[in-house]
Amino acid sequence: MKPLDGIFVLDFTHGVAGPYATMLLADMGADVVKIEMPGRGDATRYMNVSQKFAGDIPHSGGDYFLGINRNKRAITIDLSTERGSTLARELSAKADIVMQNFRPGVMERLGVGEAAVRALNPQVIYGSISGYGLTGPLADHPGMDVVIQARTGVMAITGYPGSEPVKCGVSLADFAAGVHMSNAMLGAVIHKLRTGQGQRVDVSLLDATLSMLSNYVVAVVDGQERIAPMGSGHPQLVPFQAFPSTDGFVVIGTGTNKLWLQLCAILDLNDLPKDPRFKSNPERVRHRDALIPLLAARTRLKSTGAWLDILEKGGIPCAPVNSITQAFEEEQVMVNDMLVKVPHAKYGSIHLVGVPYKYSVTPCAIDKAPPMLGQHTREVLAEKLQMSTPQIEALQEDGII
Repeated sequence: MKPLDGIFVLDFTHGVAGPYATMLLADMGADVVKIEMPGRGDATRYMNVSQKFAGDIPHSGGDYFLGINRNKRAITIDLSTERGSTLARELSAKADIVMQNFRPGVMERLGVGEAAVRALNPQVIYGSISGYGLTGPLADHPGMDVVIQARTGVMAITGYPGSEPVKCGVSLADFAAGVHMSNAMLGAVIHKLRTGQGQRVDVSLLDATLSMLSNYVVAVVDGQERIAPMGSGHPQLVPFQAFPSTDGFVVIGTGTNKLWLQLCAILDLNDLPKDPRFKSNPERVRHRDALIPLLAARTRLKSTGAWLDILEKGGIPCAPVNSITQAFEEEQVMVNDMLVKVPHAKYGSIHLVGVPYKYSVTPCAIDKAPPMLGQHTREVLAEKLQMSTPQIEALQEDGII
């Protein structure tokens, strides 16, 4: 048994934030049925880096789609038609959760807005992910990840001093919204189990990304401080960044004065703690420009591997700056089951990131590969709506599914 066994999620989401949220629910055992447009599918089915996965787009989907849609069943319905809209409402009447991430007003035009769904299913949990929320001057604006990173200030604190704006290397806003929505859904499910009451749950990319700036808000809003980009450094801790070695970089993180003293002893720089500029973390933050070159001059003398051996023995938090390939080759990643090989109908097998939640009684698992476009349409309509084969075939002939 998994934590969300028996929970039916009707998934109208597309792109990244919504599908990632529903994937996390699916990892926890929810029966997630993803609705896509016949013949076209989710936009991420066309988002691809590797040529290995380019030949079967959109049927199998590009590598982006493959990465964030496992453990789901996929059906196709043309929601722009009256019969398709009716079909979707009939499915929503059976759902515990309905999730969507269209711009405000789109679901209403398609006939599956909250009011229409709740009229058939009063206890439904209706989840909406948007760029900016449902009200306010930007509510109708598109909220792509890169746009949100810019508007929230994340881009302004990423990169090196004096550099052009730099986007985070992952879709930070999208994934933040997905994680927050899946977490919020768990709260709504618990409330429904206690009271029988459904509700609406809204998460915006803007709000989810701003929530990740929690450690800066007091300094910026109340202290009128300006947080500037500083490469791999940290505005509130020093030393806490990547340092050069003979063959790359090693990250060193000293979050306490005890660790700072240990680091100085390991680097044979015992005079540094006596310097009033470096005696405490606040002083080190103020004088980082003087301190960092002194430490870097020492770290340049050995390889990353040699420093890791020395620093780890000394109890100093440290790490190599891995490529993504190197990251997934780490023994700890393997031990944590964070790289999983999954059978796939088109490609034989693909590797997916493992489930980050480790339950002792109700463990999660990756049971289903990312679905082919419309792979489960017949199965779901027969199961959820008790439709006969002739009824399903008639819908297919008319292009509704």
